[in-house]
Amino acid sequence: MKKQYDIIVIGSGLGGLTAGADLAASGKKVLVIEQHFRVGGSATSFKRKDFIYEAGLHMTTAVKEGHGHYELFKRCGIENKIKFLAVPEFYHVLGYDYEFTFSNDTENNIQRLSDMFPSDTKGIKKYFKSIFTINDQTMMINERKGIKFTLSLLASPILYPKVLNSLFSTIGKFLDRNIKDERLKSILLGNMGYYGDDPFAISLLFYAVAQASYYRNGGAYVQGGSHQIPDAFAESIEKNNGTILTMQEVTKILTQDGKAIGVEYISKRKDATISQAFAPLIVANTAIPNVTNDLLDPKVASPIKKKFDKFKIGPSIMTVYIALDKPLKELGNSYYSLVFYDNENLKIKDFAKLNHSDFSTRPFILCDYSQLDSKLAPEGKGYLVLSLMDFLGDWEDLSESDYKFKKKEAAETLVERVCKRFPEMRDHIEHVEVATAKTMKRFLRTPGGTAYGYENSPMQALIFRPGAKSPIPNLYFASAWTLPGPGFGGAITSGDICSAQIKNDLGIA
Repeated sequence: MKKQYDIIVIGSGLGGLTAGADLAASGKKVLVIEQHFRVGGSATSFKRKDFIYEAGLHMTTAVKEGHGHYELFKRCGIENKIKFLAVPEFYHVLGYDYEFTFSNDTENNIQRLSDMFPSDTKGIKKYFKSIFTINDQTMMINERKGIKFTLSLLASPILYPKVLNSLFSTIGKFLDRNIKDERLKSILLGNMGYYGDDPFAISLLFYAVAQASYYRNGGAYVQGGSHQIPDAFAESIEKNNGTILTMQEVTKILTQDGKAIGVEYISKRKDATISQAFAPLIVANTAIPNVTNDLLDPKVASPIKKKFDKFKIGPSIMTVYIALDKPLKELGNSYYSLVFYDNENLKIKDFAKLNHSDFSTRPFILCDYSQLDSKLAPEGKGYLVLSLMDFLGDWEDLSESDYKFKKKEAAETLVERVCKRFPEMRDHIEHVEVATAKTMKRFLRTPGGTAYGYENSPMQALIFRPGAKSPIPNLYFASAWTLPGPGFGGAITSGDICSAQIKNDLGIA
């Protein structure tokens, strides 16, 4: 019997689940097909003995009444299913010969930074004013619809000059123009890893829009692990008569006369059954290069490849998971997010090189989940994660034995750097585990194992990024690869944009 649906979603990352849940709540018969045994993509957690290991989420913004995603969560019936915990500080930077706690109070940060760097007081004030102005002007443009949106873009040189100027600039260039002290620049870039590996390749506009949200709302973590969000969306889909198939890998997007009409997929269980499902609309929640290179007929894929094949792909991430028999806060740590910028004579122009350097010098962020009631570790124990930039080319050509040795060596080096800060930790480590770019590629199936999709450079960020509606009739996109970009908030927004586009195309209010 022919399997017929209204919408088929390929992949169950946050973008796909968001679009699927919103469309299912609108009465559409939705099928989600996922190659892994559980939903979530990057938004997942996994168990190791009594610990829950957080695979992806370090910090996001809380979805509560007044937040942009609140109405979406409410439509899907999940607004009360996820508990967001406010983090105690944005981050604490540990430099070679300086430290600074970036709090959740902007005015307090401005005052303390001005006291610490008096010669840069003017630049500090300009930085924060610019970030907020760029964000606010962008939101004003974004709120306009149809012809008003087009006119706003055309009038941006006069009405929204900050937006236009930031569109083609980078956060690295902006800081070099306005800030003298390299230590101050590094402090302001404490969470740069959320956006990319090189400040001179990160769109100032994208950075400002995302960063202003953290400055105004503070950071948050999801109690119990990031999988709580995709699990809630999945539950919503099934509650609204949708279907979620796991351990099923889509191998082909079926087309007819150049239009997407369905998918072919194979079971990853023992039977390896090949099946087909059909729908008038397909949402690809998977890497766009995978769609064009593996899932579509080359002739059909040509318009997408022509437009985006030259886009540069973002870096991957290495994660070191550390389980302790005692919380790190009892061993000397007071911070949720600790940024290790402990290289002598650190300059932001060297960040890209440093992110490729040896593990003894590569910057990383330590996230101490035991600073919150995260429910990731058993009572009386601790759990932390080290996150740093990683690159598949450093791993993919190694033999299995060399790969294991290098991974072990990397973990030992990074853990030792933490132990220099917290010497007592050495005696309380229960388990250390490492996920590399190679791990990410295997799990996420993304080119290079990237968690960012396309790099967020000026000509690849926001309006230059792929939109929800692909050039192929009936095929839509929702993921970190599309507008607005990576991160939990970015992926959810991409699904919301995709769902809104489909509802608009179908005439659904």
